[in-house]
Amino acid sequence: MEKKRILIVDDETEVTTFFTYFLKKKDCDIVVANSGKDVERLLHSDSAGFHAALVDLKLPDADGLTLLKQIKAVFPACEVLIMTGYSTIKSAVTAMQWGARDYLEKPFDDLDSLEQVIDAVLSSSSKQSDHLSQEAAQYGIVYSSDSPMANVCAIAKKLAKKAIHVLIEGETGTGKELMARFLHGASNRAQQPFVAFNCGAVPESLLESELFGYEKGAFTGALKSRKGLFELAHNGTLFLDEIGEAPPSIQVKLLRTLETGEFMRVGGEQIGQSNIRFISATNRDLEHEVGMNRFRSDLLYRLEGIKLSIPPLRERISDIPTIAHYYLQKRSGEPCEIDQDAIELLQRYDWPGNVRQLINVLNQTIALHECERLRAEHLPANLRSRTVQVHPSTAPKRIEQVIDHECERFVDTISRLVTSVDGIDFDYLIKRVKQLEGEIGRTIIEKGLTETNGNRQLLSKKLNITKRTIRYILNEKA
Repeated sequence: MEKKRILIVDDETEVTTFFTYFLKKKDCDIVVANSGKDVERLLHSDSAGFHAALVDLKLPDADGLTLLKQIKAVFPACEVLIMTGYSTIKSAVTAMQWGARDYLEKPFDDLDSLEQVIDAVLSSSSKQSDHLSQEAAQYGIVYSSDSPMANVCAIAKKLAKKAIHVLIEGETGTGKELMARFLHGASNRAQQPFVAFNCGAVPESLLESELFGYEKGAFTGALKSRKGLFELAHNGTLFLDEIGEAPPSIQVKLLRTLETGEFMRVGGEQIGQSNIRFISATNRDLEHEVGMNRFRSDLLYRLEGIKLSIPPLRERISDIPTIAHYYLQKRSGEPCEIDQDAIELLQRYDWPGNVRQLINVLNQTIALHECERLRAEHLPANLRSRTVQVHPSTAPKRIEQVIDHECERFVDTISRLVTSVDGIDFDYLIKRVKQLEGEIGRTIIEKGLTETNGNRQLLSKKLNITKRTIRYILNEKA
């Protein structure tokens, strides 16, 4: 078996010596670099490549994030592990978002955990990711093997045991509360309370008493004292959804409680103390809200110890079959199957309500038709119309996904057709497919000219081509 080549990048001799000894026991070839210049030289001179690289986040002449990009650019298959101290966890998470496999915390006290991470990289095993997806599914987070959610969940799992606040960003219906529950369940506080609250669900006048509690007689109707959410979540996790809805008066008090752990009930005089893991979520751009003076910048900095962004469903359409099969099998009552044609219709829709909307559509469809197998004709009319609804912010990417999907479907259909019948003229097939290129181009241009009332300049901008290209496709003389 070919030996694994491992690159170790660190300016501390103790670290490179430790990993050299540690990895040689695993029968690896070791290459050591002590600076960014060493790495740059190796990337230009070493054609054999590396199976993995252990890269220090902070070097005298370079930073690990830059080296990560350089290594992945030259050797895309190289698994990069970032080595970092606790004070730079935020940068390490950024590295994972940029393609690092994982990060290792200095000092390397937990050798068992360290060895598990190293072994997973050396074996290139999918068992670790399979286990993660199964663990996430326990909290209702379901995704395919190539989904961007795999990386989000890997980061969440890594952060779960850290004493650090997390801000979860994502559109409505993407599963922000599910992610918060996953973080809590994988943390050291898993056996303690998880308390969830939506800041936009109660009037401003009641929000303070909900969060901090109140004493008997504090206001009309306060017939007895009541604990607030900070007390109820003591030693556990407090999840505040739609934190962007919190009014300025509450933002000030939240900031103080997050900084000190202290709070005071409405109408009370004694200061209480709460030890909580704080997770918040928003479907707003809080940095924009800060710029508009609707959200405190100091509170935002306190909330986003680490920021997790959950992509909308339209950006991960490969998850749709996995989610549909999972929920149709797990639903109350008899399990239900789903046809491939129905899956394809689901993948063509834009899902403005994201995963929540998808699950609601599935549940409603099954309830209406009471079928054991969900077919395309069972789906709502807006899905059966096969009209792709495009979200403006992701229009180019969304259209490319649909094109890729339709091309794959076309290739699959033609392949099945040709291989199922004897005597097909293969040369004719290839010739006909080549003809399609010109036909597709002409059809797009002709329809585009109709929609733009013959305005070729506008159409050229829309399609990102020159007017000369339009003439060429239409076979016009220059």
